[in-house]
Amino acid sequence: MRSFADFIAPFDSVEFKTQYYGKKPLHIQRGGVENPLPWKRFNEILDLKPFWNEETLKVYYNNRPALRENYCDLKELPHGAKAAVDPRKVKALIGLGASLVANHVQRLCPEIAAVSRILQREFAAGSGANAYCSFKRVQAFNTHFDLHDVFAFQAEGEKLWRVYEARAENPTVPVPPGDEAERWLVDSRGKVLFEAPMRPGDILYLPRGQYHDAITGAEASLHVTYWVKPATGLSLFKLLEVAAASDGEFRAFLPDAGDQRALKETLARLARRLDDLIKSPSFALDILNHQRSLASSPSGFELPAQKRPQFYSAAKRGQIVRRRDGFVIVFDGGELAVGAVAPAIGWLLQQRIASFDDLIARFPFVDEGELTGTLQQLLKMGAIVETEMR
Repeated sequence: MRSFADFIAPFDSVEFKTQYYGKKPLHIQRGGVENPLPWKRFNEILDLKPFWNEETLKVYYNNRPALRENYCDLKELPHGAKAAVDPRKVKALIGLGASLVANHVQRLCPEIAAVSRILQREFAAGSGANAYCSFKRVQAFNTHFDLHDVFAFQAEGEKLWRVYEARAENPTVPVPPGDEAERWLVDSRGKVLFEAPMRPGDILYLPRGQYHDAITGAEASLHVTYWVKPATGLSLFKLLEVAAASDGEFRAFLPDAGDQRALKETLARLARRLDDLIKSPSFALDILNHQRSLASSPSGFELPAQKRPQFYSAAKRGQIVRRRDGFVIVFDGGELAVGAVAPAIGWLLQQRIASFDDLIARFPFVDEGELTGTLQQLLKMGAIVETEMR
């Protein structure tokens, strides 16, 4: 699988992005496709015992989370540590009909990680995956909605999903647990929009906030939920704080609020500068880097191959300067626009020596091709030199 189009085939990816993404739910029937998490593989993943603790593995019984003492090993647990899962206790609860939620399975399964990275690239978002295992006629969760978009992939067995008319408006915090909250969700979910009988290979897309619930069929069910969470407008505030710090007007003290005239004039002046900043090409690069930083990178090991590092050091004193139309490195004898790789170049200038691989490791969101091109330009201008580690 190489693309988002492959992931949702045979449904058309262009139609999905224009008609469904962020707008309405969709059930895609697609039997006979490759299964990244068959039962055998899921059992192998659960056998990786050091990974599983009270945070990475959740157990639910009768729509309620199990207490950690009922499925974890609490003997000699250091203060503040996450309790390790006790497989024997988990199996005992499974025998009673409990459901499992295995979080972050993309960290253990390369095939699932590959899909998560496809979703990250396609939607400029963070993405991960959780596996849900439940048994005959079990409803692990009551009606609820999620704080992110969901692509549910049915791996094994069957599950009937009910999707309701109601959709919360861009929720950012979960509904608190408890009977009262559950009654409110049921009362506010509206009518059933459609039912989706999920069979192996099917995908159910749910936009953020869509009310839903599900019940397992006649046999055990295993599905993978890929979550997709792009940046929201709320992230702009932190980015603006960093960007505004380079402007002396924002670093200046505010007048006493008791002097309403002076305060009003100052706020009006800052509002104009803020408006200019948020519309500037340089701030668009801040957003680009922030969105790229949400994605994870593959490990990329190719052992036993060993790549010899290329080291660089600054040959001239320079600094990164933010301008309205972008970022430049200014040094004795010239300047160069450095675009979105500005954070990596700025860090390089502060080091005695640094390798290309170290730059990529510290700034994984930068484009490697763009960084390589910028380094070659700086070499030609004499701003940096290639060197050796001594």
